[in-house]
Amino acid sequence: MPEEIHTPARRTGRKATTRRNRFLVLAGFGVLIVVAVIIVVAAAGGLRDRGATTASTSPTGPIHVTIETGLSAVAIAELLEEAGVVTSARGFLNDVKAAGAETQLRPGRYAFGALEPHESIITKLSTGQQDDVAKITIPEGLSIDQVAARLEDTVDVDGADYEALAHSPSSFSVPRVAGDRLEVEDLEGLLFPSTYYVEPGFSSEQLIAIQLATFEQKTASLPWSNAAGLGLTPYDIIIIASLIEKETSIPEERPLAAAVIYNRLDKDMRLEFCSSVRFALKKWTGALTTSDLETESPYNTYRNRGLPPGPVSSPGLDALEAALNPADVDYLYFVLIDEDGHHFFTSSYDDFLEAKRRSPGQ
Repeated sequence: MPEEIHTPARRTGRKATTRRNRFLVLAGFGVLIVVAVIIVVAAAGGLRDRGATTASTSPTGPIHVTIETGLSAVAIAELLEEAGVVTSARGFLNDVKAAGAETQLRPGRYAFGALEPHESIITKLSTGQQDDVAKITIPEGLSIDQVAARLEDTVDVDGADYEALAHSPSSFSVPRVAGDRLEVEDLEGLLFPSTYYVEPGFSSEQLIAIQLATFEQKTASLPWSNAAGLGLTPYDIIIIASLIEKETSIPEERPLAAAVIYNRLDKDMRLEFCSSVRFALKKWTGALTTSDLETESPYNTYRNRGLPPGPVSSPGLDALEAALNPADVDYLYFVLIDEDGHHFFTSSYDDFLEAKRRSPGQ
């Protein structure tokens, strides 16, 4: 009896356990299904949310992109991806190469639609179909007052305001040079010469801020450590480069002009650069007179030894590089010998005088 009673009881227990296990398994599957549904719904909602966010933050109008002079096709593709014009820089670059336009992409300020077809973008960039913006070209070697006059003549930027602001460095973030921020009384020499594309209503303050930022960016890789070896500060280098920029126009002559400056400084000779007198007088055209050369000014290098107290123009990269890497020559003089801007360099004063007699305009 006990066995008969016990045996059915064991069978009944196994059936109950099996039913419980099945119930738990089914419940588990049910939970998994519910969780899966929740995850899918949440994911879909998340995708919808992300789509809504993208739609709300994506531009409803054109995307404006400025392509600077000298940018490679690779850099342009990366810039367009960053701006949201294309989804893949690599894909866009492949299409540029396929179109044979790798070297035809032009600088400028452009307006693109979000995810505009690559073909359309390439056409705009290779034909220069720029946005409706003003183009401001500031050549190397202009002083603040010369740039101000140029702005008045070419674009709707207040030149007088530009000039006044350029003499107020505390209003701006002065560039860092060799890791240190320059301490200056004005921004002469630091307003980087380049071509800038600006929108209508662009202010002189905005232009100056961009020029200063461009100076810091463009000069960051220069060998500023050379300045210490030359016994000068980075700001001295900028002053020297500004003189080189004003005095020469032939790139290969700039290291020679730098050598003349350093050689004369080493010998405690006055530099006697006409550009410094012109800067002092703001007399940019016409011949300098004897009276001009006697002008009382710390910028007059005919009267004062050493460097002028500040730059006399905005130098470009070539002049800055020349100031940091002067030629290894003993020249002390140079004089203009033709209307194309070539100079005769010499260490002989007699040879200098002879060349000067033959110089155009003498």
